[in-house]
Amino acid sequence: MFDIDITKIINQYGYLIILIGSLLEGETCIVIGGIAAHKKLLIYHWVIIISTLGAIIGDQFLFYIGKKYSNKLLFFFKKNNFKLYKYQNLITNYPYIFIIMVRFMYGFRLIGPIIIGITKIKTFKFLIFNIIGAIIWSIIFVSLGFIFGDIITSWIKDINKITKYILYILSIILLIKIIYTFLKK
Repeated sequence: MFDIDITKIINQYGYLIILIGSLLEGETCIVIGGIAAHKKLLIYHWVIIISTLGAIIGDQFLFYIGKKYSNKLLFFFKKNNFKLYKYQNLITNYPYIFIIMVRFMYGFRLIGPIIIGITKIKTFKFLIFNIIGAIIWSIIFVSLGFIFGDIITSWIKDINKITKYILYILSIILLIKIIYTFLKK
């Protein structure tokens, strides 16, 4: 069996992993980045900067997709019975708050910027509020990992122990079932 050195992986690829993770959904990835900063494997402010950049780039790309393909996307949403009108009021009445808050809406992080791109919001205004939202988002989630790093890592150790015991128990049950089946035949 091979041994994986997590510390070495984090030291070599930690910032790249944070960038890629924050381009996508990201919260878990940047909380782990905060934990790594707490453990002094990464530098706290660099984790925030890189996760902010990834979040900005990812959401700008999704916004661009919404702008570029708005007619096709609207047709797709209507055809598949997506209830866009629920969000249309919110976007119309509070567009800038919505841009900032969309990344905090679970399950809406990836589709939100696309829906915003379909609206009449200008690209530059989206960029400004996207930057503000990304900074707030990164500071909150990286800081959560950093502040609660010890607690989270102790839970992970406990979860690893519990998982190991559960796997032992399941293996024993499986072995008993195999022996029982063999003896029954």
